[in-house]
Amino acid sequence: MSGFHVVRSGDAARRLAPVVLLHGSGGSEESLRRFGLGVAAGRPCILVRGRVPWEEGFAFFRRNPDRTLDSADLTARCVEFCGLLRRLAPAGDRPPLLVGYSNGAVMAAAAILAAPALSSGAVLLRPLSPRPAERFPALGGYPVLLLGGATDARRHPVDTPALAEQFRQAGARVTARVLPAGHGLDRTGADRRLTREWLGRRP
Repeated sequence: MSGFHVVRSGDAARRLAPVVLLHGSGGSEESLRRFGLGVAAGRPCILVRGRVPWEEGFAFFRRNPDRTLDSADLTARCVEFCGLLRRLAPAGDRPPLLVGYSNGAVMAAAAILAAPALSSGAVLLRPLSPRPAERFPALGGYPVLLLGGATDARRHPVDTPALAEQFRQAGARVTARVLPAGHGLDRTGADRRLTREWLGRRP
C-alpha cells in the first residue's frame, strides 16, 4: 500500500478509528505489535514498516552521520507516509490515531504538521521535534500525548518539553510526561498505561 509493507491486526468490524503503529530505527512492523495490541482499547491496529533499510531493520527516514535529522529525507518520506494515511481512512471513516516510537514518533509529528486532517490524534513516545527551529502551523485543538524519558541517552532533557511547547503554541491539546525511563519503553508499564488511558478517551 503506497509502497509500504502494512499488516492489519485486531477487530476491524467495530468501526472505531484504527491505531497506526510506527516503529523506531532498526525495527520493523512487528516491533510494536505487542505494545499496540495492549493499548489499542479494542481498536484495530495497522502496523507499518518504514521504507528505509537501517541497521538490522528499517526506519521511516534517514539520519545524518552525527545522528541529527536528515530534514530533506524526512520531508520527502513524510509525503510518502501522508499518501499512505490517505488510503487508510476511507471516505466517511474517522481518520486513524498515530502511535509512534523514536524515529516513528518523529515521522508521526512531521505528518501532523504536514496534514493534520489525515489523523485524529497521536501518541509520540521518545519524540524529537521535526522542525526544532520553526513555528508550527495552526493545529486547532489536535490532541497529542508526548512521553519522554528522563534518562534517555538519545535525547536532550528539554526535547520533550520543547516539542510540547511548540504544539501548544500551535493550538494543539497537549498532554506531556517525562517518565523515569531511558530511550526504551518503561519497564514498569507506564508508557503502556498512559497510552492506553489516552487512547481510551478518544472517540
